[in-house]
This record gives sequence, structure tokens and C-alpha cells, in this order.
Amino acid sequence: MLVLLVTGVPAAGKSTVARKLSDWGHTSISLDDDNSTCSWPYPDGLQDPQPDHRNNSSSPLPLQRTWNPDRLDEIISTARRGGVQTLWLCGQSANASELRDRFDACLLLEIDQTTMRRRLNDIEPSDGVCRADASLISAIASYQGFVATWRRLGAVPVDGAQDPDQVCQDLLMTAALATLGRHR
Repeated sequence: MLVLLVTGVPAAGKSTVARKLSDWGHTSISLDDDNSTCSWPYPDGLQDPQPDHRNNSSSPLPLQRTWNPDRLDEIISTARRGGVQTLWLCGQSANASELRDRFDACLLLEIDQTTMRRRLNDIEPSDGVCRADASLISAIASYQGFVATWRRLGAVPVDGAQDPDQVCQDLLMTAALATLGRHR
């Protein structure tokens, strides 16, 4: 089974890609929308699956979203047992780079900061599901470091500013090339 991570800065299109690939018949999961995978650690050590729930002024802000490694392994194992050929996992977390050994390839949806700003301003507030750290200020502050880290780790860049259909076509082509590389 081929396990692919599609990551990117906030508003790069990770959840859109997950939905589109699923609509096209592929097995894809938006990890950003999965409360059982995401949590936000607080400086006091508590974990919160929905950070808006500790919403009083005396509480410290949560740190960046993290993924539960055991839950990630469970998702991958379930897909493998189910005979999935290619599993697309789409999302961003502070500990994703530490978990990259679980992925056959990491694909980086790249967008410029202007596109990121526009998309973040257009996002409708969701139920607090894995979006609390996607504020415009924190997104801009972390943009360059995030992109530089994933490029250094060898993530394959894909132009995320394109139409979602084209982004998904590019991702499928990249996955096909990754598959060919595994069979050499």
C-alpha cells in the first residue's frame, strides 16, 4: 500500500483535496477534520481535542495542533487490512515531520502568502474542528519556516494555488511517479 501525506500551510487546500480525491473514488482522509487524530497540547500538559472549549481568559493558549501517532497508525493499518492501494492523508500538524516515516511520500501544497491570506479570510468558521491554529497572524508567522522545513525534508512541491481539479490531477501524477520509483 502506498501512504501519501499531503500537507501545506493553512488554507493550502488540504481538506479540499481530501474531499475531491474521495469524490473521485480514492481513499483520502482529512486529518484536520478528524477529532480522534488531532489534539492541541497546553503548556500545563493537558490535551484538548477542541481547543475552543477551554475558553476563559486565565487559561493559556494551546500550542499548535498535533497528531496522535497511535491513531495515525490505526488509520493506516485499517486501510492496509481493507486492501486500500493508495491512502491519501491530508493535513498539517506540529509533529508531522516526526511521523514522516509512516508515509511513502510527502507532498507539499505550495501557495503564496497572498493566496493564503485571501483563502483564510474567506474560510467560514467551522465547529472549531482542527482550525484553531489557522488564524491569519499565526499562519503568516509560521509560513516561511513551515515551507522551508518540508522542502528540506524532501517533500514534493505541488502548486496548490491552481484550480482544485488541477491540483488533484497533479497529485495523482506525483503519486504515480512515486509508485514507479518504489518498483525499481
